[in-house]
Amino acid sequence: MNKRYTGENLIFIISQPRSGSTLLQRVLAGHPEIQTSAETWLMLHPVYGLRDSGIETEYGARFAREGVTEFIENYAGDKKIYDEAIRNWANTIYSDTLKTHGKRLFLDKTPRYFFIIPDLYRLFPDARFIFLLRNPMAVLASELTTYVKGDWPVLGVFQSDLLLAPRLILEGIELLGEKAITIHYEQFVSEPERNISALCERLGIRFHEEMLDYGRTPAPKGKMNDPVGIHRHTRPSTGSVDKWKRMAEDPQSRHFALSYLEHLGPEIIERFGYSFEEIHGELKGAAPSAREAGLFPWSIAIRPRAEWTVRERFVAERYFAMQERGALKGTLSAARKTLRRLRRQVTREFTLPPPDLR
Repeated sequence: MNKRYTGENLIFIISQPRSGSTLLQRVLAGHPEIQTSAETWLMLHPVYGLRDSGIETEYGARFAREGVTEFIENYAGDKKIYDEAIRNWANTIYSDTLKTHGKRLFLDKTPRYFFIIPDLYRLFPDARFIFLLRNPMAVLASELTTYVKGDWPVLGVFQSDLLLAPRLILEGIELLGEKAITIHYEQFVSEPERNISALCERLGIRFHEEMLDYGRTPAPKGKMNDPVGIHRHTRPSTGSVDKWKRMAEDPQSRHFALSYLEHLGPEIIERFGYSFEEIHGELKGAAPSAREAGLFPWSIAIRPRAEWTVRERFVAERYFAMQERGALKGTLSAARKTLRRLRRQVTREFTLPPPDLR
C-alpha cells in the first residue's frame, strides 16, 4: 500500500497580498532544490468544493456540495475520502512538476491561502508553512498606489485581504504553534542574510548566499506577481519599509489609513508585531470624518460595489461628480443619475412578462 501523501515536498508562503511575498518567493526560488510558480491557486477550489459558502459557479456550487456530500455519506467507505482524494490530486500535480524540473521542494506562494490555513494544515501536516508578516499600513499603502490609484471604489476588491486576512493569519500561526515559521518583512529586508539563513535552517535546506541576488534567478512564469516593486532592485532593499508614512501627507489616504488602523485595533496590530500607538502617532492623531473633510468614505470604499445601498451609490457618484464639476453641479448630476437608476429598477420590478400565446 502506498504511503499517504502529507505534503513533505511542499512549502507554503501565507501572507496578506502586497506583503513582500513575491520578493521572498524570488529569493527562495534561487535555491537549487526549490521549484515555484507565480501563484498556483491550486488548493482553493478543491477545498471550497465542500464549503457551503464562499464560492459561486455556473452549475450551482451549493447544489454540487449537497450532491457530493450525499454521495460520500451514502456510498463512500470513509467520510475522509474527499481529503484523501485532494491529497492524491495534489501529489500528482506537485510531484509531477518537481520531477519535470528536477527539484525536491515546491514553493506555493498564493496569498489567499489565508482563507484555508486549517485545511492546508489538516491535508498536509508535513508541509512547511511560512507566515510572512508586514505592517498592515504598508499593505494598505501598497494597494492604494499599485492598484487603486485614485479610483477609490476599487479598494472594495481587496476587502478580504485587508479586513479578514490579518485575523486569519494570526489564527493560523496559533493553530500551527511551533510548526509555524514566522518572518517579518521589515526584518527580512533589513538583514536579509541573517533572516534567510535562519529561514533555510527551519526549512531543512542549506543557505546559499547567491540566493539574495535574486536578479540572477529567472522570474516564475505567470501574471500573478508583484507588477512593480520586485523589478526596482535585484537584492532585498529597505526602500519601501517606511513608504506607508507618506499617507499622513494626503488627507484621503490618511482617512483610509486611520480608519483601517481603527478597524484592526490594538490587539491585532500588536500581535502582528507592531505598535498601535506608534503607527497612530505617525499618522498624526485624530482626523476629521470623511463627511466633514469632503473625502471619499472608507466605509463605502472598503465594500464591493454590489453591496452598496442606494444612498452609498449616490455618495460615491456625488464625490466624483464634485471633483469634476464642483459642489453644486456635481450634487445635481449625481442626484439625476440616482433618480434614473431608481426609475429603471422600479420599471424592471413592475413590468409584467409577455403573455404566453402558445
